[in-house]
Amino acid sequence: MQTQKSFNKTHISSWVLLPLRLFLGITFIYAGIQKFTDPQFFHANKPGFIGRQMIAFANGSPIGGFLLHVVVPHSMAFGFMVAYGEIAIGLGILIGLLFRPAAFFGLLLSLIFFFSVTWHVYPYFYGADIVFVFCWVTLLINGPLNTGLPTVDEFLALNFLLPSPLHQQKGIAGILDFILGITIHAEAAPSGETPTLPTVGVQMHGNQVRTTQQRTAKQQNAHQRQQSATQKAREMRRSFLQGSLLGGGLVFGLGAMILTYRALFFTPDDTTTNTQGQGSSTGGTGTTTSTPTTTQGSSSTTAIAQVKSVAVNSSVAFTLPSSGDPGILVHLNDGKFVAYDALCTHAGCQVEYDPSQQLIVCPCHGAEFDPAKAAAVVAGPAPTPLTPVTIHVDSATGAITL
Repeated sequence: MQTQKSFNKTHISSWVLLPLRLFLGITFIYAGIQKFTDPQFFHANKPGFIGRQMIAFANGSPIGGFLLHVVVPHSMAFGFMVAYGEIAIGLGILIGLLFRPAAFFGLLLSLIFFFSVTWHVYPYFYGADIVFVFCWVTLLINGPLNTGLPTVDEFLALNFLLPSPLHQQKGIAGILDFILGITIHAEAAPSGETPTLPTVGVQMHGNQVRTTQQRTAKQQNAHQRQQSATQKAREMRRSFLQGSLLGGGLVFGLGAMILTYRALFFTPDDTTTNTQGQGSSTGGTGTTTSTPTTTQGSSSTTAIAQVKSVAVNSSVAFTLPSSGDPGILVHLNDGKFVAYDALCTHAGCQVEYDPSQQLIVCPCHGAEFDPAKAAAVVAGPAPTPLTPVTIHVDSATGAITL
């Protein structure tokens, strides 16, 4: 007989998904705690306030309307919901309490982050949130099986199911399997109990009768074990096939939706083509007026510099009177002046102008912005351009004012 070789293995390690479970659980707990320890996240007058972050993330986001009209007006409440939610999701995954629901809400939260925080990251695989989405999809489909650690769900399910009458156990087991991912097989008799032996229709003496009964019991037990093993193998194959089809369909559908949306509504240049104006020349040498549609600053005139004091390809720092944020005024090589809020849209660090690159750069995380293109993001983790500031250059006096 020829031996057939196969790569398929019937044994799956009980801890194959343990690294993924630990990573997601610990990371989400850390993310929630980090928000409470952040001195800016819950303070409305700070540049890192969640409300300000949401305003920046809404620009060009497919859920921008939801962010601006629902999240921003209630930003403090949503901030607490996100922070507590991340901690609850992480704990649920680590201790196995409502494991599959925790994976579902982790997936939902990561999707929201992808469509807002990292939507403008190009190419998409540079952003972490899309990776979290598919990590959560894996745990959602799999449930707590083969995740290496015991779960509270298993303990509760066993104590809830076994005391129930036999006719209710199948229905309860189905519900638990769907909601918690816990598969429990209802049995008519406790495991290990020897079934009743059929009556032997031949008269035998003492030892011979006992030997025959023992042989019959062993044969029946072996037959039952074989049937049980066959049934479990069949159920494992069916569950694996169903999970593979469901997971593959979900991943394919989600990927198709993302690629379709990006193909129709989003291009790499979207981060540079905003509604912000590039500025218009008013004539004269190096005399321009920058008029972005998004404005920041007070309605009154505030002088920030003189034209002659700002050399070409250099910058001047100033303070925005409306918010107290630092601002940056840049004299471009073409003679135009542009100004922006000098807080990086990634983490709120103060940016600087680098004449050698002719870019505005963030010294903390390496984000780079092009001041000649409405401060569009050209490198680094920043999700959106810098906020433009309306300025006026007086060609008669040379005063640059807000």
